[in-house]
Parts: sequence; structure tokens; C-alpha cells
Amino acid sequence: MKKVLSLVMALLMLLSLTACPGGNSNNSSGNEDDMSPGQQAYIENQYDEDGKLIISFFGIDLDTLQAQTDETKRIMDYIENKFNVKFKYLTATTSGWKNVLNQYIGAGEAPDIFFHTHDEPAYSTWLQDNYLFNFSTLLDDYPNLKAAFERYPVDEMKGYLGGDYYSYPVVMDQDIATNSINEHALYYRVDWYNNLVAKNWKPSSGRELVNPTDPSFNYLNFYDLCEGYTKGDPDNNGLDDTYGYALTKDGGVYWWYPLFSLFGVNWDSWHKDASGNWVPDCTSEDMKEALFFIADMYDKGFINSNYATTATQAVMKNEFVNGLAGMMCYNATYPMGKGILDLMKVYTTSEKELSDIVQAMPVATNSHGEKTMFGYSNYYGFRAINNDIGVSKKKKILEIMEWMLSEEGQTVLNYGLEGIHYERDDQGNIVSKLGLDKNGYPKTLYDESVAPGIYRIKGLVSWDTLIPDVMEDREEQLQLLTAWENKYLDLNPLGYVSVDPSYALTISQLNDMIEISYKEIVSKTTNEKREKIWNDFVKKYTVIGNSYINAVNEKADEIVK
Repeated sequence: MKKVLSLVMALLMLLSLTACPGGNSNNSSGNEDDMSPGQQAYIENQYDEDGKLIISFFGIDLDTLQAQTDETKRIMDYIENKFNVKFKYLTATTSGWKNVLNQYIGAGEAPDIFFHTHDEPAYSTWLQDNYLFNFSTLLDDYPNLKAAFERYPVDEMKGYLGGDYYSYPVVMDQDIATNSINEHALYYRVDWYNNLVAKNWKPSSGRELVNPTDPSFNYLNFYDLCEGYTKGDPDNNGLDDTYGYALTKDGGVYWWYPLFSLFGVNWDSWHKDASGNWVPDCTSEDMKEALFFIADMYDKGFINSNYATTATQAVMKNEFVNGLAGMMCYNATYPMGKGILDLMKVYTTSEKELSDIVQAMPVATNSHGEKTMFGYSNYYGFRAINNDIGVSKKKKILEIMEWMLSEEGQTVLNYGLEGIHYERDDQGNIVSKLGLDKNGYPKTLYDESVAPGIYRIKGLVSWDTLIPDVMEDREEQLQLLTAWENKYLDLNPLGYVSVDPSYALTISQLNDMIEISYKEIVSKTTNEKREKIWNDFVKKYTVIGNSYINAVNEKADEIVK
């Protein structure tokens, strides 16, 4: 750990300055010009020119904090003044943030607070190298924070988090959030489906087209719908200019999970074999069937040909809202879901409302005759605190998190400052002072014209989206969030299992193999070559991953009951 020794030495020198009145006995003036270079560097790195403690904060897409609106700045000034701190924002995109974070850590410059996901291969190495602060050592002094940790099964959470609370789960607190995984939705064009029905379009399979809202809708009906969106001129413009399903290159094969779920598997999940051993889904026959199904969709043009090269999440979204794609899996949170709905309004008419244009598709029946949507639980990732920083800074960060989880903190983070952004009526209810948007609905704090950056700073403890009671298209927004019924959600049973740090490189190598092999299969090639790619992948994965799979089984026996 490159910076530990230098920080300790600098801290010792700083303490020597304050050991006597007036600081150093040879520098009773306390003039910084008389400090050693090490002492000056420590001050400069820890405090800004106003004497505020600098806290580096790493996250995804923090652009609204780096370039703040007036109201974002007003609230951030309030928070920073309250705690006498200054946040330094370090950000990266959804496609490259893992590399950026590991570059910081690899260089010995880990941010004070940083975001990571449950599947970070380097996590065990961070633990081994003592980069991660153990929240448990101080939790008793922060009851709100302690309660937030204890919302989850202790054995499971600690089982994943290195045996203790080395990272904080960033959750979506609303009850509504438990009805979806990461608050995603499988958006689909309702009007395109109705256009196909109106013209009596028939899929080449000989099956009838089935409405996605029909409980009988299954993976083969899904295929037929993709064909209709691609071959049936669903927008009725007489052109061959649409396709069925939009994929993104971001996140490896993370965003493929709605397609894998059609076959009862997920790329990072596990199941028990006939002998009762845990084996990875990624090498199963069901996964092979899923990949060849997706590959067939790709061959037929049902999937965007650019999915592995230029289709970022932004490109994927744009192709959907611009009428090129019939389906996509994307965030459904407020305001992100609302943003999609707003963009789709261009297709509404006097006869067609927004719900006639776009909705979220319910969970389809998979190849085993079951309804399952594999994915992730009610939190997207974790916040870790750099263990290299001093105890006082750790406590300051915990103090801020504790306040953010309090009623006062949540009020500021959700509604703003009293007297400026809201006021209370005679009954104590919050009444917004933010005015109305262009459509005559009350603005929210996270509106891009108000203080969108506050949603991002709030992400230190929670991504509760707080859907307003009064808002445009509220029913449509709720439909996005509830289309995937909770009873059909299926989580990785070994999601909290953490093996020895020595497997970090192996896990990273195996994950790379999955992405590379899967994308090679879903490409312009023959089924004969696909068979070879698959067989080579399974063989190589089994050889390289053998000891890792055994280690997972040993840990699973301790955690999974």
C-alpha cells in the first residue's frame, strides 16, 4: 500500500506541530511557509483553502455533481458546510468505471469512498491488501447506519463481505423497489404489436402471435414477437428499418439476463447437479440452448448487429426511442423511466395514449414451463471506505452517512432546503416551492432544471427514487416498476459466497472467457463453429475453474442453508 507510510509519517509530523501551544517550538508563528514539504503536502491533500476536509468520492456518471446547477450547489454547500467537508468527485462511465477504479487502487490512490458491484473480481484482493474499512468496528456509534446493514440476513451479507461488513449495500428503499431487480424493465412497443395484429401478420413458425400480457406468453412467443418487430414492418412505414431486441456492449453480458432467463439460467448464477454439488449455470446445457437461441435471433437480424462494438447503453436507448428497436432492457427508476416515457410521447396521437405505445413486458414463461427472471436483489452495488485514510476522516464519512439516513437527511436529499425548495403547511406536510414543469406538473428536486446532482450524492447511502404522488404519467411509471412480479424474481443463490483472495485472478479470467466466448457464439458464424466455440469454452472453463468451483462449494456449505 503505497500511501500508508507517507500518510502516517505526515500525520506524525502534523501532530508534532500541535503538541505545544503555537505548534512547533521553533515555529511559534505557525506560518505554513516554515513547514516541511511533507507537512505542507499533508495539509494540501487533506484540506482545501478554506480548511474543509477533502473527501474523494468515486462513482458512476457523477457529471451532475461535477457540473452543478445552482440549486445542486446550494444544497451541496449546505451539506459541506454542515460537516465542514469538501467533496472531490471522481467519475467514470458505465462501460469503463471498473477499469478506472482499479487503476486508482493499483496506483495506491484509492478514493476515500468508492462504489463497486457484487461481482468485482478484485474484491478479495482488496480485502487481503487491507484496502477496505470494516464498518463493524464503529457501527454501534451510528444507529441509522447499523440498522441499514441489519436489513439484510447477517450470515449472507457477512459471508459475501469478507466475513464482516467491509462494504455498505446501496439500496432502493421504497416498497415498490422490491418488485423489480435493480428497478429494470423490459420495455416493448405495444403499438408495434397491435399493428402486427391489425394486419394479421403471422410468424414463420406457424404459431399465432401472442400478446405479451397473456399469462401463456412464453419464450417461443417472444421469438415470434422479435421476428414480427424485424420482418413485419411494425411501424407501418413500408421500409425494412426495424429490429426486435436491442442489446448493449456495456457490462459484458450483464444485460443479457432477460434472454438467459428464458431458459432458466444466468451467466453468473449456480444450480445443484444430480449429485448435489453446486455447478455454474454458464457451462450448462440450458445456457448452451440459450446462447444458440440468441445466436439464431442474431442471424435472423432480430438483434442489433452493433451490439458488441458500438452499442453503448446510450446508443441502445436511442435506437429504441427513435423507432429502430422493438424491445430493450433498461432502468425503470424515476426519473430514468420517466425520461424514456417522455421520449416516447412523440408517437402518441389523439387516439393513442402513452400506454398504447410503450409498456414493460411481464415475465415470460421459460423453456422449463416456469416464469423466472434471473438478476440481482434490491441493491445495485456497494460503497466501500478506503482503509488507508485516518480514523477521523472515516468517522466523518460515517457521520455524513448516518445523517443522510436520518429523517432530516432524507428530507434534504429528497425535497431540498426548507423555505427555499419546500415549506410545510399547518399539518406539517411538505409543500413544494419548485414550481411546475412545462406540462403543468410539480417539479421534483431531481428535475434536471433543479438539483439533479443531489440524487447522485444521495447514492452514498440509497437510490430510493421517491416517485411523486402527483406527476405526469405516474401510472405508466408504476407499470414499468411492477411488470416483473416479485414472485417470479430469482436471485443467484450463491451471490454472497466469497472465496479466498487467491482466486481473484481466476475469477477475472473466467468472467473474461464468458464474455468473449458468448459474444463469439452470438456473431456471424456457422452453427458448426459455434459448437466448437462452446465445447472449447466448457472444457477450458472446467479446467481453469475446477479448484475455484470446489472452493465455492466449500464456502456454500457454510452460508447457504
